[in-house]
Amino acid sequence: MRWILRLLFLAVLLYAVLPYYSLYRLNHALMVDDMAQLNQYIDLEQIKESYKRGLRIEQGGGTNSFTGMLRGTANSMSALTVEQLVTVEWVRRELTGAKQGEVGGSLYDRLDHAFFEAPGKFLVRLGTLEESPSHLIFMRDGWNWRLTSIYQ
Repeated sequence: MRWILRLLFLAVLLYAVLPYYSLYRLNHALMVDDMAQLNQYIDLEQIKESYKRGLRIEQGGGTNSFTGMLRGTANSMSALTVEQLVTVEWVRRELTGAKQGEVGGSLYDRLDHAFFEAPGKFLVRLGTLEESPSHLIFMRDGWNWRLTSIYQ
């Protein structure tokens, strides 16, 4: 019985440490500009989808065909813009402020908060609340935690 409790304790401890380890590995990949490792810790498709959701114009008051056409065109244009602009290099620039080939600042320099928001969701806040921080959302993907959203 005692070994089951120890095993359960170790499993919970491992689960609690893994997102912090993923954040550490992501920070290391950002610092050394390792694109292969960045791809392992960044879910680019989810980041693009979160930006598209944020830019989507919902159904408004009028439902005539002209406003529907304008809304559809604006949504298509914003989706195309996100597809073209949001790349791994863009995410790297957003997180470190460095251009390609440059070494940016560490995430830990601006880290203010990092904790679970739900069992499969980990929130990281870069910067204090007074200075309009960036929020990073990590979601569990098997044993890895991957960056899925960036909010300013």
